[in-house]
Amino acid sequence: MSGALVRIMAMALKELAVVLRDRRVLTTLVASPVIQLVLFGLATTLEVKNVSLGLVNRDTGIASEQFLAAVGATRNVGEVIVYPNEKALGEAIEQREVLGGLILPPDLSARVARGEGGEIGLLLDGRRVNAAQIVTAYLSEIAATTGLALQPGASGPDLAVRNWYNPNLDYSWFTLPGMIAVITTVLVLSVSVQAVAREREFGTYDQLMALPMRHWEILLGKAVPAFLVGLFNGSFYVTMVAWLSDVPFLGSYALIVLAIAAFSLAVSSIGLAISSVAANQQQAFLGGFLVIVPMILLSGYASPIDGMPAWLQPIAAVDPLSHLLAVCHGVFLKNMPSAMIMDHIWPMILVSIIAFGVGHTLLRGRSN
Repeated sequence: MSGALVRIMAMALKELAVVLRDRRVLTTLVASPVIQLVLFGLATTLEVKNVSLGLVNRDTGIASEQFLAAVGATRNVGEVIVYPNEKALGEAIEQREVLGGLILPPDLSARVARGEGGEIGLLLDGRRVNAAQIVTAYLSEIAATTGLALQPGASGPDLAVRNWYNPNLDYSWFTLPGMIAVITTVLVLSVSVQAVAREREFGTYDQLMALPMRHWEILLGKAVPAFLVGLFNGSFYVTMVAWLSDVPFLGSYALIVLAIAAFSLAVSSIGLAISSVAANQQQAFLGGFLVIVPMILLSGYASPIDGMPAWLQPIAAVDPLSHLLAVCHGVFLKNMPSAMIMDHIWPMILVSIIAFGVGHTLLRGRSN
């Protein structure tokens, strides 16, 4: 065994001992992520359910009755609150009592009966953009279906919809695999950003630099705990989601673990680069926070990358989290081929090499 490898292993064992001896750290690294995976997997849904709607109804005909019956029957609407006029409805929207309101004109049923087609007013709270857009789609579909039922002779296009990989558009099939990547990011960065900053804060940095070790050997040894934390927790989360949820697991467990390993290496290298310039652990945590938020926003988890500005999409393509998200969804839902997985693994390895080089340069610059 070469001397460099022996020194790296010694540094890695020392760093692992520091992490494992702190029970609070163990709780943070094991128990908290499990709770987060369950809670966030259930809470971070893009679906709008049990929404409250207001209603100003000036029509008493069959058209309004059938439309309101269809609205009340959908699982996406939890409560329909009747208001006497538009002013009261507007105040309710302003106070966030309801997401929006329906206004049914007095001639709605008469116009539908004459075959002219009726119009229904819909007021929505524009402060809640995503929910407003989704509710608009729900109510538009209900209105179209009710209109065809009231006018059987009306002709309209027949649209046959088939959703690949997620037939029922269950949002948990998207959020739970995605949370594996997101929580792993937080854990790995939380450990790696402390590695060098902790030495400075505890006054042992000079002793560290006095060791008969090269700078890159020190960084590699300090990367091991964060790497192992990411690999262990990510693999554990994959098992939890596959066994304890209804999300299908159609791909290879070995391949997704390999992707998690490459991702953990990349994020560990980023954390070490931050830690190399941080004067203390507080600065390191702030630096990690500045990195975590853009990584999540650019990953495609919160919003699709295709919807981002053209100049921002290449930056998102460099984000390791975007690649792990693609692998997690692909392996879980469609048995992603190994060649496609490798297309996502090599960019993460490239990021780890560049970030490690930056951390090495920064560490040498601070120690001179």
